[in-house]
This record gives sequence, C-alpha cells and structure tokens, in this order.
Amino acid sequence: MHWRGVIGIFRSAREEEWQNYPEIRGFLLTFRMFIQRRDRIALYVSDQGSPKRPELLDLADMSDSWYEKLGQAYKWVADALTIAPPNLIYDGKPITRWEVLETLLYGDLAHMNPAKRKTFKQWQDKPDLFGNLQFEFVGILAFMFDQILVVAEESKQELRR
Repeated sequence: MHWRGVIGIFRSAREEEWQNYPEIRGFLLTFRMFIQRRDRIALYVSDQGSPKRPELLDLADMSDSWYEKLGQAYKWVADALTIAPPNLIYDGKPITRWEVLETLLYGDLAHMNPAKRKTFKQWQDKPDLFGNLQFEFVGILAFMFDQILVVAEESKQELRR
C-alpha cells in the first residue's frame, strides 16, 4: 500500500531516541474509530485491557458474503494480535501485538491511560526493545488498515445490493 512508505519511525542519531513520523499521529485520529466501541464501526474493540468482539459483526439482515468477509477480517486481526514476536521480551515476558498496540496507543499517542503510560515509559528506557516495539506497532497499523479496507469495500458492495 502506498501509505506505508509515508509513515514510519526513525531513530535520531543526535537525540538517540525513537520518533514517530507526524503522519502516524494524524492517521491514529481516524484509526481509533475502528477499535473503539463508541464509534460502532470497530473491527476490533479495545477496552484497554482485553479485546472485545465488535457490535459490527452482529448487524442484522446483511448478506452471507458480508458476514463472511467481516468475520474473516475480524478473525485475522484477532489471531494476529495474539502473536508475541520473539524479539519482543520485557522482564523475561513476551509482549503480544495486542499489548504493543494498546500500550503505544494509550500510553503515548491517544487517550492517555496511566497504567499504559507507565509501561510505555518502562519500554522506552530500553532503546533496542523500544525500536522493535515501534516497528511492530507500524506493522500492526498497516495490517489492521488492510483489513479495514476489506471491510469498507465489502460494506460498499452491501450498500449496492
């Protein structure tokens, strides 16, 4: 996808800390709607602690194709977020992609949560780990965005039916 080349992270040699490109913060304003319950278009609901099944999957009177595509997108996101990449270990414990997503999102980038902020700061004190977490975060956003596009396309098709 084109946008993947536009956003990312970099390490400033002068400042010796990892930075997000500003485009990530802008993208997150829209992205949050797809993971927060209150917006009712969530593909995967974040309740800051554990993922929840979104209401979107319970809409009535949709086509079999729509239910199939949305169910598959949800399953792929759910399965992907349970993975703990082997290079993401803190205090001897693996860090799942779900934890990466929530901690970076709610610990620094949006709707600050004190517990997530504390974890974010602890991770930030480990520059190599933090760089890996930032790279993983961008990958998670890209993957989830791809699934959101699938849902959007299938929803457009559903409106035409």
